[in-house]
Amino acid sequence: MLTTTLLLAFAASGGDGAPMFTEDEWIILRSMSPAILMPDTTNAYEKNENAALLGQHIFFDKRFSSNKEVSCATCHEPDKYFTDGKQIAVGTGQTTRNSPTVLNAAHQRWFFWDGRTDTLWGQPIQTMEHPAEMNIPRKEIAEIIEIDSTLGPLWIKTFGNMDESDIDTIASNVAKSLAAYITKLDSSHAPFDDFVAGDKNAIPASSQRGLKYFIGDGGCLRCHFGPWITDGAFHSVGVGPLDGGALKDAGRAGAIDKLKIAQFTSGGIHSDNPNGMRATISKHIAKRREDWGSFRTPSLRNVAKTAPYMHAGQLATLSDVLEHYSTLENFVSADHHRETILEPLNLNEQQKTDLVAFLESLTAPLPDEKLLKAPE
Repeated sequence: MLTTTLLLAFAASGGDGAPMFTEDEWIILRSMSPAILMPDTTNAYEKNENAALLGQHIFFDKRFSSNKEVSCATCHEPDKYFTDGKQIAVGTGQTTRNSPTVLNAAHQRWFFWDGRTDTLWGQPIQTMEHPAEMNIPRKEIAEIIEIDSTLGPLWIKTFGNMDESDIDTIASNVAKSLAAYITKLDSSHAPFDDFVAGDKNAIPASSQRGLKYFIGDGGCLRCHFGPWITDGAFHSVGVGPLDGGALKDAGRAGAIDKLKIAQFTSGGIHSDNPNGMRATISKHIAKRREDWGSFRTPSLRNVAKTAPYMHAGQLATLSDVLEHYSTLENFVSADHHRETILEPLNLNEQQKTDLVAFLESLTAPLPDEKLLKAPE
């Protein structure tokens, strides 16, 4: 009798320890792949090759910092999947948050951990001017570009002659160039995608078991769904600050006012589509009490390569992340509220192993090596 039961279980699992997926589950899986990037109509230079080349030059150039020791690549190192591997980013000073990857960043609806800007090109100038990041004024950025024997001609080829009296347009074009380069940093075709496309051997049985739990009993789809495996929204998941105690970072709640006054937004004068859907949505965003301590749900693509995790790098490994969601033992409430969707998963060791294996199957190759360094 026991032998018969084991044989039936083995057959139900696909014969090799891999689970069988129902047709309803396959519908879910096909909604998660392939990952397709939608164009950003607020940046007319998004697909401009000259703009992308200019952005790539700037990305790796340490001259664009006050101490001439920091570039965008300092916190977004190509060999670390465009992160820095640190809990908290260190630029010209000490920041307060973790450096998220910029791989596949063009898919995002909101930018920074708190979503204080709504365009990819709205982010770079905030970073470059921030005292603890690159700490360089836009006027100096313009001067470096204009007199450089490579960047100056490339600027003219892309945008025409630089009008020094319109420093804000110069800054927005710098930002759009960086966004054009970052848009090329596509790393979205992983073994998971081959599995969904029909190659049942693309990921091992453990990954498949983790995937089945992820889309089923684990309830992970509540926040991680679609081709980028994120809801793009903001949640407080109860991870406390690095130094312990109550939450101190307001997160999304502190970002709404900043978004409303941000200069380079989808609805601003430098946008190439100020009346589009993105701008309309941003216009009607309101501050909510329940957003206090909430942060953007990151994409899980390449997540196995981007440790440590959470907005301040509080959790060192994927196993630590799963342990947090398994027990919620050290849950720190934000402003006396708790995400109602969060309940302890009570994962066993096999489920943890399988979930990590699934998350590892979301790792895609890095982009073309020519994009991983300063242009020659």
